Amino acid sequence: MNNQNQGTPDGCPHMVLAMAYILNQVWADTYEPQMALHRGTLFPGLDKPFIGEEPWRK
Repeated sequence: MNNQNQGTPDGCPHMVLAMAYILNQVWADTYEPQMALHRGTLFPGLDKPFIGEEPWRK
């Protein structure tokens, strides 16, 4: 193990554990305040309601 990246093998000195990539959110249409509180988001584009179903059948 090297001392710079203690969690990586010696053969991978430039490997990193993880990187995040986050897109910039463009300001767009917004809900009215009461609707935003009801829906849980100010932005209609982020309104992804929970439909209450399991992703697979047992």
